[in-house]
Amino acid sequence: MLDRDLVAHQKTLEQKISDQGPPNQHVDPHLLGLAIVDLLELNRLRDYKHSGFSAWYANPGTSAERVTERLTDLGPLYASVSGAGFGNLTGDALEVVVFKALDRIFRSNPRFAYQGYFHLDQPKTVHGRYQKTQPPKTIGNRTTAKEADFLQFGHSAGPLCIECKNYREWIYPHHHVISELIIKAAELGALPVLICRRFHYTTLRNFLEPAGIIAHQSLYQYYPKDQIELANRVKHARSLGFTDVTATEEPHPRTVQFFEQFMPSIVDRMAIRWNANKDELLEYAQGQLNLAQVYTAIDSPVGGKWQDFDIV
Repeated sequence: MLDRDLVAHQKTLEQKISDQGPPNQHVDPHLLGLAIVDLLELNRLRDYKHSGFSAWYANPGTSAERVTERLTDLGPLYASVSGAGFGNLTGDALEVVVFKALDRIFRSNPRFAYQGYFHLDQPKTVHGRYQKTQPPKTIGNRTTAKEADFLQFGHSAGPLCIECKNYREWIYPHHHVISELIIKAAELGALPVLICRRFHYTTLRNFLEPAGIIAHQSLYQYYPKDQIELANRVKHARSLGFTDVTATEEPHPRTVQFFEQFMPSIVDRMAIRWNANKDELLEYAQGQLNLAQVYTAIDSPVGGKWQDFDIV
């Protein structure tokens, strides 16, 4: 796998490709990492270590003094937004966005009750986090070891198990968050829903859609609303270039539309797929099947026929 820090520093380019390319153009962030490996081997790129991260790169013709000057500014900034502490805050930010969308639906139609509630009117904790009442780990006689971020009810196909991941890196088919969601949803007897900043197109087309896992790309990395200054710093083109960062806790209109219109329209169809595939998906999530095998099991577009070549 590519070094996460290596990928993180390539987001400016991938965002430009995504924003400027035609609607059907596929974006492959992992290819940027492969290109970096080639450039390093050809001595056309030089790597540096700073602030505990080893994935900083510069043109070999750039002076060491200039590189040090830039990394003295960028290194601590990147460290401040990539640590676990700030990761909790950004995780909460996306959850608050989803919470507000779910609450808006519930207020207009109480049929769609939900669990997982942020107490936005109460003081934050000493770590700067909102207080939250987590959803239960049980639905009826079904139970799971870890709770979902939210549960939503009222759909004829059954409850939804909603997971939010506000990561910078794109989510590829092998990412552990998918396996973890599969296990939670299967154990609760619920339909899985995954909300992330960005999915690679193979994750959506080859895995989640045929599997019956509902997915939504936020297209933004949300920061807490009191971190506007920090958001502006990391967004700047001469800084980290994280152009999709936004310091708000209000859902974007497309996310509201997803929860209010699109998701209800596909729940029944996706539930049919999920119920047909969940046993094989659970085996995959528990390490009993590999990715290629589960592709075949769920009738993915890239699935194939497998034979046992073991010699008896």
